[in-house]
Amino acid sequence: MDKAERMSKLPPYLFAEIDRKKAEAKAKGVDLVHLSVGDPDQPAPAAVVVALQKADADPALGHYPESVGSVQFRQAAAAWYERMFQVQVDPHREITALIGSKEGIGQVCLAFLNPGDLALVLDLAYPAYYSGVVLAGGVPHSMPLVAEKGFLPDLEAIDTDTARRAKIMFLN
Repeated sequence: MDKAERMSKLPPYLFAEIDRKKAEAKAKGVDLVHLSVGDPDQPAPAAVVVALQKADADPALGHYPESVGSVQFRQAAAAWYERMFQVQVDPHREITALIGSKEGIGQVCLAFLNPGDLALVLDLAYPAYYSGVVLAGGVPHSMPLVAEKGFLPDLEAIDTDTARRAKIMFLN
């Protein structure tokens, strides 16, 4: 079966490439320190395992939450956001639970980008930002992050027309 044309616009998946290079190095006997996708190299602390076992035994937790996450979760997230950033968000309208970051990034792109819309994407970033824009039919515009600028986006380097056309900008 032929792949959709949009697939040809995606670069190779970075983490698969890292895994390939790790496997090559291991085959050569190189002793590697694993610093890639956040996989722990130690077992979970015993207290965490006990807490998870206790939660797993609670019948009230043995079902799917509301599609946007439980009210308690959304209220806790809103309180955390206010403590961290001094910004109030409405837990009923402005917070939702997701399965993971890729899902959220993809859904943001699908929700806000029409085919051809421009999105400003950091260039040193999680690959899902670029891929999410492409899969939604958007056009990624790179914002390079370089040491000379403290690895922060140089917003003044974005020309006025590009800035006006951009529908979304990813910052993290």
